[in-house]
Amino acid sequence: MGKNFFDKVNIDPNKHIFDNSINDEELKYEKKKNNFLISILYNAITRFIGYESLLKSGYFFILCNKNGYIIKIINNNELTNYFKELNFKEGNSLRIEDCGVNAVNLSMKYNNLTELYGNDHYCCLFKDWYCTAMPIRDGYYGRVIGYLDVSRIGINNIVHQNALLKNIVSFLEEKISIKSEKISQIYVGLDDIDTLILSSLLRNGVRKAVLEEMGISEKTLRRRVNKLYNLLNVNNDIRLIINAMYLRIIDCYGDIL
Repeated sequence: MGKNFFDKVNIDPNKHIFDNSINDEELKYEKKKNNFLISILYNAITRFIGYESLLKSGYFFILCNKNGYIIKIINNNELTNYFKELNFKEGNSLRIEDCGVNAVNLSMKYNNLTELYGNDHYCCLFKDWYCTAMPIRDGYYGRVIGYLDVSRIGINNIVHQNALLKNIVSFLEEKISIKSEKISQIYVGLDDIDTLILSSLLRNGVRKAVLEEMGISEKTLRRRVNKLYNLLNVNNDIRLIINAMYLRIIDCYGDIL
């Protein structure tokens, strides 16, 4: 990708702020859709001894959805003002057509771990950034679900960044694959009536209202709920609803996903 490519997509190498992002509603939706990934990223990072010192020494983490939009940034507060100057925030696009070459969009292009030194970036936005990024894969379904970038500003420690990134992504992928396999097994046992019961139970809160809404007998509802208890490994209605949301069978409003 030479200068001609960037001329065609009208990218200014002197670009000094991020100016392309999804709107607040879209970001909210993406964060909700990727809630499990975001939560296990925190678990993965805090597993490593010296987590706080990592952030204090300037490392920061950028989690993108599969389309290259930032859904989570984890950084030390000392970088906050610097990021504000760049308008660097969650929701921003890291796609090549929006901000030039960076580790995330190269990882998207080549589907592998990539690294970029400060001056290797096309836009001056990243001129002091030392970045590594790689895809996050759901091994059970064999698909990429996002991208993780580990970066540092003004300090070249790419070898350590690569090792750190690989360890974190390995942890993420293991948890994601296990969850996908469990969900697949659960979905095999679910039918439309089961999901409607879960939806109604969340929205109405009590079984009596479910009976009235769905027009089924108490015996049928009890049998169905017991089946759901076994599938989702719970022993009460509250845990049933919580697990159903966690497994993305329904959302927090009772809508079927």
